[in-house]
Amino acid sequence: MTVTAGIDAYADRAEADAYFAARAVTAWAAATEAARDAALLKATAYLEGNHRWVGRLVDPAQPLAWPRTGARDAEGRALDGIPDRVKAACAELALIALTEDLAPPVERGGRVLSEQVGPVAVSYAADAPPGRSFPAVEALLRGLTRSDPMPVRRA
Repeated sequence: MTVTAGIDAYADRAEADAYFAARAVTAWAAATEAARDAALLKATAYLEGNHRWVGRLVDPAQPLAWPRTGARDAEGRALDGIPDRVKAACAELALIALTEDLAPPVERGGRVLSEQVGPVAVSYAADAPPGRSFPAVEALLRGLTRSDPMPVRRA
């Protein structure tokens, strides 16, 4: 299976290959094509499920949240298609997805006050959010996401 940017992923394999080649990241090229495609799909699903984007859909029937209208860069220029920063964020998450789960189940719920394994101890504030964060990805997406919370979907 080959992923197609804009249809089932924000970046296709060729774009991710070029992104990592320019940065001399050999772990990406070492993975099989099927593994890289699967990782791009996982990364896109993570972005789709964890971000609210500025602007609005170009076409209500489009499969992904990008492209969008009303989205602008820091200089006020309209963003057409899928922005390079979204493609880069997808690639960065895909690299992680090659070896680990992007959103593993979390049992601690942000409420662990202290945890110790051998000499290593971790304490979490009572309001510590569960889950993981990806600061490099968040930096790439700064200005492209909205800060209002994701709506709660009820069954």
